[in-house]
Amino acid sequence: MNLTKVSVRLIITAVSIFMISCAPSMKYVKKFDKITSDLKTENYAAAAKKIDQARKKKFYQKRDRVLYYLDKGIVLYYQGLHKESNLLLEKAERSMEELFTKSIANIAKSYLLNDTQLDYHGEVYENLYVNIFKALNYINLNKPDAALVEVRRINNKLRELEDKYGDMARQMNKNKKAPRVDAKSSKFYNDALAQYLGYIIYRMQDEEDESLISYNKIKSAWETQPNIYYFKMPEALKKFKSKRKSYLNVFAFTGSAPRKVPVGGKITTYKDYIGISDLSQPIALPNVPFPGMKKGYHFKFEFPVIKRGGSRIGRIEVYAGGRRLGELQLLEDMGKVAVETFEARKNMIYIKTLFRTVTKGLVAAEAKKKLRKETGANALFGALMDAAVDAGVDATEKADLRCWRTMPENCLVGEFRLDPGMHDIQVKFFSPDGILIREKNFSNFKIKKTLNVLDVFSLN
Repeated sequence: MNLTKVSVRLIITAVSIFMISCAPSMKYVKKFDKITSDLKTENYAAAAKKIDQARKKKFYQKRDRVLYYLDKGIVLYYQGLHKESNLLLEKAERSMEELFTKSIANIAKSYLLNDTQLDYHGEVYENLYVNIFKALNYINLNKPDAALVEVRRINNKLRELEDKYGDMARQMNKNKKAPRVDAKSSKFYNDALAQYLGYIIYRMQDEEDESLISYNKIKSAWETQPNIYYFKMPEALKKFKSKRKSYLNVFAFTGSAPRKVPVGGKITTYKDYIGISDLSQPIALPNVPFPGMKKGYHFKFEFPVIKRGGSRIGRIEVYAGGRRLGELQLLEDMGKVAVETFEARKNMIYIKTLFRTVTKGLVAAEAKKKLRKETGANALFGALMDAAVDAGVDATEKADLRCWRTMPENCLVGEFRLDPGMHDIQVKFFSPDGILIREKNFSNFKIKKTLNVLDVFSLN
């Protein structure tokens, strides 16, 4: 009778731990489904309100502050609240830099604690696009010099982040008990969207040499990074335009943000190495050397992968005064950038996940033996106790699915020659089969002999 009570308590405790650990995550996913719906219907004020409500309800905790700044910051950009947007995006950037440096110094913690319990310091692509949207905010605030500061920061940052991830790998390799981590390069050093912003701003300032440098770097991005720039260069960039004339430069952001999804698998231990199998997605992971490992153990694990958000937009047309100016063309597949840059560092996540899972699993295995011995459990209750311990361990090992959920997936651009003066601009968004999804009208849009940027969004 006592044994039954002990077993039931263990099972209830383990299940409770599991449910408590999953509850915030489950609620957060549902909360973001509603926010995503608001973004698709362009109810940005409602999305911003829901993000603030989520923060009050602790779905954004202190360790998630980077995500709050990013999620709310870009929604304010969609609303046209450019100054307010940059205040939050600036906080996001500063926090990412501070927390990344801190994470390298405290790398040992990540071998003990699940990543969801650590401060989120942002992915490479999030570090990149925070500056893109800061630059666009500054352009809308008529501060081109401040926008150029953000543009210059982007490509410098790509190399800085590469160095920092190298430092992280070296710190991880100081743990001699864990498998060795090889620092991989994302081979992404030149962002075409950033260079395009530089190209048109410098041209507006009559800085032809600087404008030409940015233009040539755009061409280089296509030549040296075909894995990211796999599509044709936009027609607007086929020829360098040096003269400061009255152009309309349209930026359109479409699609849903890339997101992280969990992939589960099973670890089987062998002498001096571990094998990985039963993955929920077809990902090739080799056997991992693990000196001192004994054979015969089986553990479950889970890690994140990036999944594309997708878009319903197939074509975007621009009109002025009812006259068709042309179509926008893809300049940056932001979802592809997210996937490629995440792939370069995923081995770090996997090694930490596998080491942590095995370590906890071995401790749990010893605990189960000791518990059976102390309680004298029979086969039935022994199995129940084992299940309770396993549930408790599994509850502490969930994939870290945190990411910037309110950003778009694609950036399309177009450049059109218009005479100075007031123009009625229309932007039409069509599905791949030609159905009109959204139409945006901008009456009396003033074209000057300066930088004329129109940024539009349809996050479908």
